[in-house]
Amino acid sequence: MPLRHLLSITTLLIVLLVGAAGASAQDATTVPSAPPAVAVAGTTVAGVDISGLDVPAALATVNMAFHQPILIRIEQRLFQVTNGQLGMKFEIEAAIAEAVARTVAGNTPVAATYSDARLTQHTNRIIRLSGSKGHPPYWVLGRVKPRLDPGKAGLAPAAKTIERQIRAAITVPALRPEQPAIPLVEIKPEITLAELGYVITVSKEERLLRLYAPVKGKVRVVQKFRVAVGAPSFPTPSGRFEIVSMRKDPWWTPPASPWAEGLEPVPPGPGNPLGTRWMGLDRDDVGIHGTPETGSLGNFASHGCIRLYIPSAEKLYSLVTVGTPVLIS
Repeated sequence: MPLRHLLSITTLLIVLLVGAAGASAQDATTVPSAPPAVAVAGTTVAGVDISGLDVPAALATVNMAFHQPILIRIEQRLFQVTNGQLGMKFEIEAAIAEAVARTVAGNTPVAATYSDARLTQHTNRIIRLSGSKGHPPYWVLGRVKPRLDPGKAGLAPAAKTIERQIRAAITVPALRPEQPAIPLVEIKPEITLAELGYVITVSKEERLLRLYAPVKGKVRVVQKFRVAVGAPSFPTPSGRFEIVSMRKDPWWTPPASPWAEGLEPVPPGPGNPLGTRWMGLDRDDVGIHGTPETGSLGNFASHGCIRLYIPSAEKLYSLVTVGTPVLIS
């Protein structure tokens, strides 16, 4: 075949290939993409309207609503409570994903966690600063042991009303800027266990847990329990904590730590490392629990938790509640 014919055929093939590539590229750019999912009309998250919004826009809207402080009005005075002051954490992204996926109108609540001890602390702050001369008694938590402020007769807002308004506004942003003003009422201080609850202290040096209570207006140790605390390589942390979870007959789940690698969960039963009761604290995966390893009690032996005899853990569990303060020193 003559050379010019070969060149012509080659040129034709190149043109055809370029044209096909261009057509493919053009086809690829003209394929319409699916529009982003948006919330149907009438969709709310924690009462915040996100109708017609996609996930990023809804997230910005709901985050802004939860960012505003909670306002508490005591007669003519105004007090703010912020998310940071109570250690609040919200599962907003999960709620928005659920809400946008809905096919009918409705409200999706937002789950939240916060510190009961901090709530009590800021309730007491509001009472002290609200312009009255009276305030109810409350625990004052030191580094090692608690003491009592006996309170003072006079006028003050009711602590339960303040706490109720704060709790309601935590997960309902619409309540944050506006709730009914709280009046001042007469306070007759009574130091009672029902009002104040218990305080737990743990001395690592003594390997001893003490349970404090108000008794006839005085701070008294009403229970003592021998414990094991963290081994030198897994020390129990020091500081102020609170009980945030309580479980009877718990499962033991291996923590994300090298020492637990390869271990399997343990169901409730005689060999469970947590015994029959678990009282979890608010950080560091530390808790107070029973143990079948009674020989470890009185020693530095755990992976950071506070261990008790199983009957002692059951007794303590029956007395305390979520929110009970724990001082570890």
